[in-house]
Amino acid sequence: MNGINVMPQKTRWGGLSSSDLKLIALFLMVLDHIHQFFAFTGVIPLWFTQLGRLSAPLFLFCVVEGFCHTSNKKRYFLRIYAIGAGMGFVQYLMARFGLFVRADGLYPLNAIFQTFVVLLVLLQGVQWLQARKWLRGGVTLACTAVLPYVLSAC
Repeated sequence: MNGINVMPQKTRWGGLSSSDLKLIALFLMVLDHIHQFFAFTGVIPLWFTQLGRLSAPLFLFCVVEGFCHTSNKKRYFLRIYAIGAGMGFVQYLMARFGLFVRADGLYPLNAIFQTFVVLLVLLQGVQWLQARKWLRGGVTLACTAVLPYVLSAC
């Protein structure tokens, strides 16, 4: 189709597309967030958060699949990075200015997209090693393993 990346459609046998998985994960995540923000009231049942915890593996699967099948890995990485930076900014606002804080003063710490960013760097390093780009892949994997220790020492 002239190099245009078209979202894969469902097969004639049924099944779930990546969009379906993302919608399911989004719904489950909303359940988890409802419980996290309103659990102190005693009205929201615990199973909201128990079901909600299934959203992280679904999102993780979609991110890895998306990265492995995208036509532009750099743009995909930058998109995930931008979402992670936006989530970090919202978290900063919550901590600094008390925005979106629960009634008892708790605010949620959410860094799943920052985790996805590190994961994508690791995946890229592994793909470079598979392509026999030993130096590039080795340095990438070593940096993701060593960098947290270097930064914490500073």
